[in-house]
Amino acid sequence: MSDQVAAAKASEQAASRAALMKLLFFAATLAILPISSYFFSEKYVWSGNSNYAAITAICAANIVLIAYIVVSLMEDKQSFKEAEEKKLSETKKER
Repeated sequence: MSDQVAAAKASEQAASRAALMKLLFFAATLAILPISSYFFSEKYVWSGNSNYAAITAICAANIVLIAYIVVSLMEDKQSFKEAEEKKLSETKKER
């Protein structure tokens, strides 16, 4: 029984670490992408128009946030599916 508990804790820690790495990636992207898109678009795309560059930065920030939400929902859907499969396999073992 203790082997199963240890395996469950290791799996839980790996999932926690993966979630933390994903959060750090999206946080860094949210910090870097809007600022860089602002300055890049102001200089090369909009020829000095800071209003359009700000709109570009806002769009970049929203894209990162939407991507984070989509990735989180897909991960949640996958974990729900795995839990259902595990539950089905356990009920088959009991029979």
